[in-house]
Amino acid sequence: MIEFSWNPAILLFVVAVGWCAIGFSIYFFLSRNKSISRKIWKASPNLDWQVKEIVLQRLWGFIFLGVFPAIFILLFPENSLRDFGMGCSWLSAPPWWIVVVLVFILIAGFYSAKQPGNLEMYPQIRNRQWTYGLLTLSGLSWVIFLLGYEFLFRGFLLYASLAVMDVWPAIALNCALYTFAHLYKGPGETFGAIPLGILLCYVTLLTGNIWTAVGIHSVMALSNEWWSIRANEKIVFVRSGR
Repeated sequence: MIEFSWNPAILLFVVAVGWCAIGFSIYFFLSRNKSISRKIWKASPNLDWQVKEIVLQRLWGFIFLGVFPAIFILLFPENSLRDFGMGCSWLSAPPWWIVVVLVFILIAGFYSAKQPGNLEMYPQIRNRQWTYGLLTLSGLSWVIFLLGYEFLFRGFLLYASLAVMDVWPAIALNCALYTFAHLYKGPGETFGAIPLGILLCYVTLLTGNIWTAVGIHSVMALSNEWWSIRANEKIVFVRSGR
């Protein structure tokens, strides 16, 4: 007869896995609910509608992928956010080869940005005219979103998994759920999420926090956006204006 026994570590692991599915689903559907977006931004006529929609999508991501997991962790008195990768001190400095990874990301992004499939999705904000202000707003919203995104997978899920299983099964589970989260973006990003997920899990465990993973993911997202703007012949960059 199977006995069901619970301890805080197992319970938090179940919450982490469950929230990867539930929290991501809530974020996904809210980010595509245009009626809610219009109600929230009704009193802010200063930005183009599509800009407001994308910024709100990223804020939803930060809230449901980052803030809620932090709340769940803090509900367990024996845990702290530092235990889940949010510490400010390094267990060890990022390895030297991270520089090589970043250079590879920039070069690969430069060439992949020109591909028709990439230009169909990026930049996510489809304005024909970009300014420094819009570039800054989009960049900040990207970093805020990715902070929540990385905290869910490389913080909450990864460290909760390590409390109940060995390192490689924890990384395998992390990458599996991370890959499923990219299914709606097509096969390119879905399969690309596998090596990226392994890399981000590895550097998180190597350094003891999520900050290197956030940095790598941010460089990837921002450089792809900037290269895509440059490669899109329909987009004009101006130094001032709305």
